[in-house]
Amino acid sequence: MKINTSVVYFLTRALFLGFGLSLTFYPSGKDSYIGALIGLLIGLLITFIYNYILEKKGNITLKELFDRNKKFGFITKILMIIASFIILIYVLVIYKIFVVSFLLVNTPEIYILIPYIILILALTFKGIKIISRVASCLLPISIVLVISSIFSLVGYFEVINFLPIIDTTPLNIFKSAITFAGISTLPNILILHSKGPVKNHILTYCLSALTLIIAIICINGVFGEVLVKAFRFPEYMVLKQLKLLNFIEKVENILSIAWCFDLFITASMATYSIKELLPPKNSKITISIVLIIIMFVISKVFAQNYINELRIYYALPYVAVLIPITLIIPLIYLVRKKTNN
Repeated sequence: MKINTSVVYFLTRALFLGFGLSLTFYPSGKDSYIGALIGLLIGLLITFIYNYILEKKGNITLKELFDRNKKFGFITKILMIIASFIILIYVLVIYKIFVVSFLLVNTPEIYILIPYIILILALTFKGIKIISRVASCLLPISIVLVISSIFSLVGYFEVINFLPIIDTTPLNIFKSAITFAGISTLPNILILHSKGPVKNHILTYCLSALTLIIAIICINGVFGEVLVKAFRFPEYMVLKQLKLLNFIEKVENILSIAWCFDLFITASMATYSIKELLPPKNSKITISIVLIIIMFVISKVFAQNYINELRIYYALPYVAVLIPITLIIPLIYLVRKKTNN
């Protein structure tokens, strides 16, 4: 089954809530939008490589590709499972931190994760076809929410927050670029489960990345260089400035639903990836047990533990760069060997 292009939109944005955007801001401050634009170009290169692998892989599943080469394929399969686990853990941690910090402050963390895990498992067991359909249904809602957020912030935008232009070092801009490219392309490695190329893959990646760049510009324009580095979830905090009809508050809770869609689709794709690569016998039971274990670990390890949150936060840029590099090379070898045979 081919993956719907809507899935690419959500995968590209998923790890930016609370983590990705803050990490992009950190090295270059108000010039981070320049780094993000360069990062988009680097991300396009990685996306072209993903597309090349899909074209060469043809109408076979990723698991079938791995099984054709017992030794090298097995090692690559293990690496792909590890990558899927890492993406899933990051998504669940981001979701947990976001909900606990802003929405359900006094709710026990385990109760926040339980319904989320149930929804993820329910969608995963339906298969890639249903995941794609759900993504297609959520896409227009997400785009409307993103556009609404952007236009709502125009009145708070101050051009002076970008002046002087480029007062940071090229190295800092490059750091922002690599961070943006890595975090936007890491979850997209999950689309390699598609049978054949994803329609409008590159165009959808560009569209999704542009929504992130516009978000970076808006946040910088409203907060300025100092505040943009002070907030952990700047994309949410900037929406707290908004009021509907000048008296309805808490609009940010509605507009931030778009980020929750990103996390949900990505978590479902990561879980699907793990389920597909595990031995087929009792795979549903296995993945259910694994998710329950992950849920309890996250609720304990990150339960009001800011140090552990910071560790996983600062590790993300390195993880986002190393995982695609580690997987792309053996995957290219496997698809080229398939083509030659």
